[in-house]
Amino acid sequence: MAYGKKENDNEYLKLGDDLKSGDFKPYYLVYGTEEYLKLSYKKAFRKAFGGEDGMAYTFFDGAPDVDELIDLLNTIPFTFGDNNGRLVIVGDSQWFKKTPPEKLVKFLEDIDHYPDTAHLMFIESDVDKRGKLYKVIQKNGFACEMGVQDHGQLSRWAARYLSNAGKKIRSSTMDLVLSKSGDSMDNIASELEKLIAYTGEREIIEDEDVEIICSQNVEDRVFDMITEMSLGNTDRAMKYYADLLTLQEAPMKILSLMRRNFNQLLLTKESVTKGMTAQEAAKYVGVTPWILSKLQNQAKHYSLDGIEDYLSRCLDYDEAIKSGNLSDRMAVELLLTV
Repeated sequence: MAYGKKENDNEYLKLGDDLKSGDFKPYYLVYGTEEYLKLSYKKAFRKAFGGEDGMAYTFFDGAPDVDELIDLLNTIPFTFGDNNGRLVIVGDSQWFKKTPPEKLVKFLEDIDHYPDTAHLMFIESDVDKRGKLYKVIQKNGFACEMGVQDHGQLSRWAARYLSNAGKKIRSSTMDLVLSKSGDSMDNIASELEKLIAYTGEREIIEDEDVEIICSQNVEDRVFDMITEMSLGNTDRAMKYYADLLTLQEAPMKILSLMRRNFNQLLLTKESVTKGMTAQEAAKYVGVTPWILSKLQNQAKHYSLDGIEDYLSRCLDYDEAIKSGNLSDRMAVELLLTV
């Protein structure tokens, strides 16, 4: 029987349907850059099959021996009948970026003889959708990407997170939380936990709570620093830099983030020239639509030549630092003031 599904941005939510119904596919593949989501579903599936210490669950960190994997899948767990069968999770196998073992591909292709008690899940970072293994899982199982979520998805997820803790938050206050935490779900969850603890028995989370509790991440501080540069506010830009140094952020990391920000501005400018839609531009720049809107506003204050000049200087300073001709701290100061 084929269980193939078409992917979209919210496809991973269907994993929750399987967990609720107990109707599990023979094969799963989850991949992408959002580690929080991948880890969350790994834990949820593990729990559904008896937990980490159960006899029906096995985890391989990296590519296992193929014969061992097949033998394990063919072995009926002693607990079958008491739970959902056997679950084997393989993390970071690399089989989806290079030629996979042919023996495994043939084993998984023969869905009619695949044991009903076995469920196999791969958790990967990158995949090649043209590969044999990917196509087999897409046809007979379920493949979904867990990438960076857009602003709306993050808002809804964070609202559910708070609701489960008995908390409520206005949409404008949620925007403030996300502006400080960035788009990493790990960071957002950490900030939400701090807000939950801080507000105690009080139900509604206010802007003031966020301002007191939530820390602005380093990427946002660098973004604000570059915005001040574009407006000619050198003193304010240097104040952001001093704050970052006080927080013990390494100048080389700050320089790297500045270079990334300028590169994103360059791509943002190019997306406008190419006449891209907002969705196309976000994909082209490699950011969420919400972050793209911030970059578009920032880019208005820079010329294309100015951005390219800053990128060139970032590269020059990086080489000078590595050759010992310039300190990393001075390199950032030169970018901010010259």
